[in-house]
Amino acid sequence: MTVPPPQHPAYPHPQPGQPYGPPQPPRMPGLTTTAVVLLWVTVAISTFGALMTIPVLLTEPETLGMLGPDATLLVSVGAVQGVVWAGLRAYLAVKIARRSRAARTAAFVVESAGMACQLVLALLIFDSITPLAPRDGMSVNYTFDCTGLVLPILVMCFLATARSSWWCDR
Repeated sequence: MTVPPPQHPAYPHPQPGQPYGPPQPPRMPGLTTTAVVLLWVTVAISTFGALMTIPVLLTEPETLGMLGPDATLLVSVGAVQGVVWAGLRAYLAVKIARRSRAARTAAFVVESAGMACQLVLALLIFDSITPLAPRDGMSVNYTFDCTGLVLPILVMCFLATARSSWWCDR
């Protein structure tokens, strides 16, 4: 009597033209990956900026009070705005990495609205501070960082490519 050969676990045979099993999902295009990374960078910058604004609001209200009554309100609005945009961008970064077409489209809207809100807020803060400059020999130095305008433009340009549109096809 012969002993049957040992049974091995059944592995599916590769299909013709696929030597290593079922097809793998395609890799995310480079510019789409860069856009997702930039979204996470803006999340970090927005969150850090908002978190660093809170101690200033709590420990130095008299300094902000010297700048005018609107300055404290506008700086607070800027901190809240930073947290809101950080949350939206984090959500969009995750959804774009999961190939969501709606998230890619929403990223254009969110980034455009974020740039507009940041520019309006910067102009309002500048407008609330400038009337104070000639008073009491006080000088006012207002610096505006263009990072919040350049990074969203780059994100939108990178997501506008044809390969990014192909990637976000679900």
